[in-house]
Amino acid sequence: MYLPLVAANDGVVQLVKQPGVSIDAGDILATLTLDDPARVKRAKPFEGPLPALVTQQTVEGKPNQRFAHGLGVLQNILEGFDNQAIMTSTLMQLIDSLHDPELPYFQLNDILSSLVGRLPATLEGNIRSAIGAAKSRGTVHEFPAVEISEILEHHAQHSVPPQDRAMFRSSLSAIYDLSKRFMGGLQGHETEIIANLLERYESTEKLFEGSIEARVLVLRDQYRDDLDTVASLFFSHINAQSKTKLVLALLDYVKTSGLDVANTKSRLNAVLRSLAALKAT
Repeated sequence: MYLPLVAANDGVVQLVKQPGVSIDAGDILATLTLDDPARVKRAKPFEGPLPALVTQQTVEGKPNQRFAHGLGVLQNILEGFDNQAIMTSTLMQLIDSLHDPELPYFQLNDILSSLVGRLPATLEGNIRSAIGAAKSRGTVHEFPAVEISEILEHHAQHSVPPQDRAMFRSSLSAIYDLSKRFMGGLQGHETEIIANLLERYESTEKLFEGSIEARVLVLRDQYRDDLDTVASLFFSHINAQSKTKLVLALLDYVKTSGLDVANTKSRLNAVLRSLAALKAT
């Protein structure tokens, strides 16, 4: 196999590797002594001042941005990272964004923007018409999750060949997922988010019931090809004290929020029962 190596400037080539020898990635094959070395700019040590380090992250006022930031911070706490200084304010920020009726509309707009050029014009027009109709109903407008889901399925059944429908649904999975999450309205979505956070805590802590040494050995055998997962789980568990503060704050909110915890078929009810069944470690 012959591969050309083109130099941008003239000069004398000196071979480092001889023809016929085996080479590895990153090997130096030859050096080039330039006829005019001045044509190459040499790197110089940086001697200027570094810019000031900005530690505070600015969160914009849009509900989807506040939601994404708040959820990310709380998820990091449940992974074992200590963010206690901003935990309470971040939880309030997340709850406030969950109550904002504009949240699903901003999230859908982000998805549609990412699909520009890949979404059929007719389908996009129908989705935007459903959004416009929902917003025209008044100040407090419910997100048309059912209508959007029906629009997607109608397009899949009547405008997409059967062999391409699975790919169509996969390419628009973000819209399908958004519609599914808001099928129960803002409260149904809020219930799922709270349940997800509590479930993230419960799913880790139940792995360490009993002797911690024995459980680590079991996890090491279970993830022998992915020991980073074992390290992440153990790191999360040893910081359970900081995670528990967040879980208690979530439970206090659930107690006063009016969320439907009595429904035995809901994920929130199931995760609350699982939390109650956890054994101390």
